[in-house]
Amino acid sequence: MSNILLIEPDYKNKYPPLGLMKISYFHKHVLGDHVRFTKGRLPAALAEAKWDRVYVTSLFTFEWAKTIEAIQYAKTLVDSIDKITVGGIAATMLPQQIYEETGIRPVCGLLNEPGKLGLPGDECIDQIVPDYAILDDIDYVYPFHDAYFLSATKGCGNKCGFCAVQTLEPQYIPYIDLKQRIAAIEEEFGSKRDLLLMDNNVLRSPNFDQIIDDIIAAGFGKGATYLNPKTGKRVRRYVDFNQGLDALFFTEEKARRLGEIALRPARVAFDHIEDLPTYERALRLCAKHGITELSNYVLYNSEAFGGKGQQYAADTPADLYNRMRLTLDIKDDINRSLPEDRQVTAFSFPMRYIPLTAHERGYVGSQWNAKFLRAVQCMLIPTQGKGVGSRSFFEADFGKNAEEFVRFLCMPDKLIAARGEFSLSSRGRGGEDPEALAARKAVWEKNQRKIREWNRLYQQLGDERTQFIALIGDNEFLPEKLLGAPSDLQKKLYLLYLTIPRTLALLGMVRSGSPTYDMLKGYICSEFPDLYQDMVELLSTSETQQQYMFQNFTQFFGRDGLADLLSALAPQDFRADRLLKKWHDACVKSGMGLVDFELIRVYTRYLDAEVLSPEERTAARRAILELDMPALAVLLSQRSRDFEAAVLASVAGEAGQELLNSTAQAIFRNIQCKLSQLLEA
Repeated sequence: MSNILLIEPDYKNKYPPLGLMKISYFHKHVLGDHVRFTKGRLPAALAEAKWDRVYVTSLFTFEWAKTIEAIQYAKTLVDSIDKITVGGIAATMLPQQIYEETGIRPVCGLLNEPGKLGLPGDECIDQIVPDYAILDDIDYVYPFHDAYFLSATKGCGNKCGFCAVQTLEPQYIPYIDLKQRIAAIEEEFGSKRDLLLMDNNVLRSPNFDQIIDDIIAAGFGKGATYLNPKTGKRVRRYVDFNQGLDALFFTEEKARRLGEIALRPARVAFDHIEDLPTYERALRLCAKHGITELSNYVLYNSEAFGGKGQQYAADTPADLYNRMRLTLDIKDDINRSLPEDRQVTAFSFPMRYIPLTAHERGYVGSQWNAKFLRAVQCMLIPTQGKGVGSRSFFEADFGKNAEEFVRFLCMPDKLIAARGEFSLSSRGRGGEDPEALAARKAVWEKNQRKIREWNRLYQQLGDERTQFIALIGDNEFLPEKLLGAPSDLQKKLYLLYLTIPRTLALLGMVRSGSPTYDMLKGYICSEFPDLYQDMVELLSTSETQQQYMFQNFTQFFGRDGLADLLSALAPQDFRADRLLKKWHDACVKSGMGLVDFELIRVYTRYLDAEVLSPEERTAARRAILELDMPALAVLLSQRSRDFEAAVLASVAGEAGQELLNSTAQAIFRNIQCKLSQLLEA
């Protein structure tokens, strides 16, 4: 008996690693080996174990870093790399690069030929029963796990330029018996609720009718239910061709047969605007035959491709918008002629194109830019992965037309997320008190002002719009890029993309008295003061701020800026000891002497000792807010002996009184020295 380890790299994914599940069954039930599965790394208890054979799977090439990390980890678990087998999608797409980085030659494609693993019987692995038991070895829970993971066909045959199937499954196999494998899974692991079919083009099969008959015979006819063994409740069963149904191969008869099974949803790809007639015909055939839940994959960020016997142009942002809107238009038109109990839903799932050989997700198509791609991701966050199916949500989130969609794509990400009406009840905020509600509303109102301001400036761009889109297109918003913007309008608009720390960094880059200096000061202070308030709020609340932030702010805004910072601290009676210490250090470093923040810290010590009368406290606050340090020094000096007595009284009777007294005396001497210096000045 050999000890076998199966490793799935530590990436997030919806579906269990079907290839490893089949390899596990082969080793356990054909070869009689011991098998262990892990995601990422083994638990600490098994960290020192050595293995007779290790398998590492791979998913998409853009998970390259995690895949290579898993392979390198596997090399520490064996005494020879000959005992490591690497396979899966990325390994099949980039075998030479895997070898160059790890020294291991991957196994490419399906395990359906003898000798790929060098084990007797290894040609049967692709058609073997998956081992569901290995999923209990890990804590990670796949979103889709209570299902039969099977295929009724292999391959596709369309040879689309953007698709890996022609490499992964080059031969089209028109029929694989589902019934036998479902029966085997049930016997070994119990029944599963749903049927997830991984076919890449099931509608192409000449055995399609037989496949549908097999699905029905397996208990997945329309309306099928399942008794959950854990809860005892009966729930609906579903069939999902999760790779999609090819609209090109829809016929009246095939749609009728699909309507006989518990299909949910019917996934029909709408990858290119040129496919509209074929796509619309497929949706209408589905609805005609009682398939009420429809969805589509909408590829975007793609280049010009060949496939399905024709050429497709590189898509544009307008193409993405129009395909999603057309789905809603078709759905609404279908429902006008259907009774309420047969009306259809249709959800769009935008899928960002990434080249088959990309090592990461950062690819930008020729008709897109990084800013637009990030904006689409922001727009999809509220869907929580459920797709876009509501017209009201679609128009609010993506716009009422393609031009408005592009405008939303240009908007700063933080403002994209802030659009929408204010909700009195907010998810995750159960029992929100009135004060918290008011604070949340204040933030919402500020964001609405920023959205209105951004829209106002954006609408003024006119002929500058293309130039500005090029400025923001890399999605890297840096203060030095603002300085290079060709017009004041673009500079003002660009300010709304900068974080507050970067805005503060910008203030230190602008030469005093320059046209840009005057423009920025006027815009921030008068034209749109919310930006100024944001800076004051950050500086007066964040204890982790860098010194340059305070220095740049005070040098740019001078005495008025300092007064506003202190006004922000006034409600808490200037009790912000760490902030005041940071500001003091920044003043010492820059040589600025308008305010003595150490003296303000002394004032807070007087407050703690309760030696100031209400009138004196009011006078001290006024001196601080007016930046009148001598007046504050005089007031504190007059009560210094009372302060000393109060502090000494507070430590009386404490253990280590002598040490406390000597420490207190040292503090008093420092304070007296500080007061004397100010009074003499």
